[in-house]
Amino acid sequence: MVKLIKLDIEGFGKFKKSKVVEFKEGINFITGLNEAGKSTILEGILASLFKYTSPKIKPYICWTNQDICRASLTYKTDKGEIFRVTSDYKNSKRKLEKIDKGKTKEISSAGSTVDDYIKEHFGFDEQKVFENTTFIRQSQMAILGDKITKNKLKDMVEEVLVGTGGASATKSIQKIKKIEKDSKKEAGSMETDLYELKEDLQNAEESKERVIEDSEEHEEVKKELSQKSEELIKLKENKKLFDKKEVLLKEEEHIDEKINQVDDMIETFEREEEPSIEKNKVMSIVLIIVGALLSLTIIGAIIGVPLIIYGNKLRKEKDSPREHSGISEKLSKYQKQKKELINKKAVIESKLEGYELIKFTINDFRDMGSLEQDIDKLKERNVELKTGINKTKELVKSPEEIQEEIDIIEDKIQGLKERAEEFELASRFLEMAETSVQHKFTPAIESNSKEILEEVTDGKYSNLKINEEDLDIQIKAPEIKDYVDVDLLSQGAKDQVYFAIRTTMSDLLSGDINIPLIFDDPFHNFDDIRLGKTMSAIKKLSKDKQIILISHKPYHKEFKNFADNIVEVK
Repeated sequence: MVKLIKLDIEGFGKFKKSKVVEFKEGINFITGLNEAGKSTILEGILASLFKYTSPKIKPYICWTNQDICRASLTYKTDKGEIFRVTSDYKNSKRKLEKIDKGKTKEISSAGSTVDDYIKEHFGFDEQKVFENTTFIRQSQMAILGDKITKNKLKDMVEEVLVGTGGASATKSIQKIKKIEKDSKKEAGSMETDLYELKEDLQNAEESKERVIEDSEEHEEVKKELSQKSEELIKLKENKKLFDKKEVLLKEEEHIDEKINQVDDMIETFEREEEPSIEKNKVMSIVLIIVGALLSLTIIGAIIGVPLIIYGNKLRKEKDSPREHSGISEKLSKYQKQKKELINKKAVIESKLEGYELIKFTINDFRDMGSLEQDIDKLKERNVELKTGINKTKELVKSPEEIQEEIDIIEDKIQGLKERAEEFELASRFLEMAETSVQHKFTPAIESNSKEILEEVTDGKYSNLKINEEDLDIQIKAPEIKDYVDVDLLSQGAKDQVYFAIRTTMSDLLSGDINIPLIFDDPFHNFDDIRLGKTMSAIKKLSKDKQIILISHKPYHKEFKNFADNIVEVK
């Protein structure tokens, strides 16, 4: 038999300072006024055994001592070993210690290891399962009177048998079927998305083909544009060279013209430069001869004599130095100019040698114009194709990307379908297991609860039936000697039935480990007769099981000597 020895809580709930509650074998009666902290003691037991989450522990952190929140429980196992489990919620630490002959040895401070020990010692490592097995609360007593919540009794059994708190077989089946339904629904929705994606894929593939075609044309256009641009560049370069050649030829022609003009000037000045004296001599001789001939006659002498005199005068005159100097300077100037022109021409002729092969025909000129028009058209087409390709790539996903999405969705759909099938199979087997469990345990609950039921009802009710399929309960009514639904009974009678069944369930569900039975003021609706009978039944149970009973009612005064240990909470 597992026995609770001592609870020590500090900074927990209403208890600012350390509150120690010692337990004994038999019936431990915890009493006190409402709001005195009785239920906090029970919560302390749970908080020490099972790790509370932050939201769950928050209401139990003491307002007047927020530095400490600790719950420690000392207990003896069915093997007689003594352990102490401590949960320090401010430091987020748990530890399990073993107490042997007054000496304390730490066993573990790892949460998972502590949980393993708790499961070994108490049979459960989940709070919900433990509560459904060992706790009977006032709030649960009305279950049998409410058709809507009547299956809570069923859930309590199943939660323990399935092994997961908050997940009874019935609830699990409902959850599994919901998951199955949701999976099928999601798969259906995804198949719609898949159909749309496949249409997108087809459009994308068509777009890709257009992009490929446009890209090929784009490459051809770029290639042709490059070629024609090169041709045009060459023609333009040739045109520039030809234009330079033309300029040089014109310059050469212009220089030739100037040279001719200079030659004419030189020739003129060279003629003017013949010695004047020679001219005068000739002229004087001619005048003298003519004058002599004319002087042969008397009349001719009148003309001839002056001619002879003038001729002699000319013969005696010399050239003018000044006139001769001016002609020489001009002649020298033009000769120098001619030389410069000849040098320039030589330079131009040297340059023209580099342009000897340069030609630019009328056909070349026409080709250049045609190339410029072709290049303009090719540029427009190039921009049009490039813009179209980029826009298509920007607006339309690639087929590979869409195919990848399709593959992912198909995998998800397949996974959802497999999941739906798995959960459908799981629900089927769980339903079978649930039925099997109920067939196994309901006869034991039915037979073992009859004795307690007969005792607490003072023999009025002793026979009950539990439906193995839905756990509906029927009681044999002595007035009509037939079974009736439990919800037809009075509330007090329903509470008695529930007490008998839950007490029996505690023994059955805890198995080989005889854990304490904790009553949290469940007899609120019992009249004095029912309460007296129930206390007698509890007294008998306490011979084989530790009992912890909490109530604000003074049971220790009303039922003398029924409690082995009385703890008054103030």
